[in-house]
Amino acid sequence: MHRFFMAPEDQSDQARIVLNHRETVKHLTKVLRVRIGEQIEVVDEKGVYIGEVHEIEEGHVALSIQSFTATDLSGDIKIELFQCLPKGQKLELILQKNVELGVSGFFLVQSGRCVSDFKGKDTDKKLERFKRIIKEAAKQSKSPSIPFLEGVLSVETVAARIPDYDLFLVPYEDEKAYTFKRALQAFSPSLSGKKIGFIIGPEGGFDPDEVELLKRAGAQVVTLGKHILRTETAGMTATAWLQFYNS
Repeated sequence: MHRFFMAPEDQSDQARIVLNHRETVKHLTKVLRVRIGEQIEVVDEKGVYIGEVHEIEEGHVALSIQSFTATDLSGDIKIELFQCLPKGQKLELILQKNVELGVSGFFLVQSGRCVSDFKGKDTDKKLERFKRIIKEAAKQSKSPSIPFLEGVLSVETVAARIPDYDLFLVPYEDEKAYTFKRALQAFSPSLSGKKIGFIIGPEGGFDPDEVELLKRAGAQVVTLGKHILRTETAGMTATAWLQFYNS
């Protein structure tokens, strides 16, 4: 069953939902070619609705509500990824796959060794495209919400935000002894309800001074294992570790 997220222009009451968001209506009518009587899922901040299509017009699709399931996120781990800007199209893959793995929010970071630079007039367009990728991945993976995207931040700004987290990790290729697993075990037997942040460096890795800055701010520097992972692989590995530890 296809899933869509409520937009501000959509309307709902106890009996029905009217989808007015242009992108949603276009996708339903032009791509999926939805028909009267078909059912779809619609998600808002309260939970998941099952709606049956009963009206299709040029600017809207109306659904009669068949059922509702409240969303309870109280025991879920909240994972936020700070991703240093990679080269080329890698960021699209990073965002898409980490949404599927359960990341709830992304921050883009301009570190010292980043080759990519988002400064310039096209930054807003890039961010909007990345938000669309995140939204589509959330729909495909049936995420309970659309992860947010913020950026571009400096490493200094990241360091200032570390106290906001229950645990903040820095996977670093020069750390050989303190493993990701040990850091989680030392922190808590369960990550349920915790807010976890971690930062992944660019292709050239972190400057040692950046790592020290993050460490002084309260981050724990860890290794993901014996092999050096690509920037697009490291984030997915860390997210998978967190989800596995919390399962």
